[in-house]
Amino acid sequence: MSDSRKSHGLGSLVDKLFRVIEIVIAIFLGVMIFFTFMNVILRQFGLGFPWSEEIARISFIYLIYLGSIIAAKENQHLMIDTLIMKLPEAGQKVLYVIIQVLIMVLMGFLATGAYQNAYNNRNDFWVATHFPVFMIHIVGTVLGVAVIIISLVNLYRMFVLKESVIELFTGHGDSDSDDVASQEGGGLQ
Repeated sequence: MSDSRKSHGLGSLVDKLFRVIEIVIAIFLGVMIFFTFMNVILRQFGLGFPWSEEIARISFIYLIYLGSIIAAKENQHLMIDTLIMKLPEAGQKVLYVIIQVLIMVLMGFLATGAYQNAYNNRNDFWVATHFPVFMIHIVGTVLGVAVIIISLVNLYRMFVLKESVIELFTGHGDSDSDDVASQEGGGLQ
């Protein structure tokens, strides 16, 4: 019973972490929209601030990287599920493992490449804002590591918690078993 409380507590903590990431994404979106709109208006009067364009660009970069982490967690990234839905259960498991391993390898390349770029640019700064270029590249490392962890958790859920590949692939693993059964019986999209 204490194990379920611990996992529930850890799950709650993870959910709160992802909620904070969503709030940060919303802030970056608001900042990006504000500074882009401000620049458009000021250009009508022959004015403009070069730093506002850089802030909008930096916000956009962070928004994309952090949004990719959220999409990976919720299985909302671009995917084609036609093949996996037509395979028998054993084939689904094999294909799902191949997909997760490929994701981890590619994210490993992203993380190491982003880290190398961050290290190589550790003394460089953006021109107008003097924002460290290191801080842009290091977020790629965070994305790569986060998605690798998410893929490992997906494999853990499949092998240890015995969740079906369809639940994992469609992102319906968080619902009650009755809800999942009714969704599987009613057909998946």
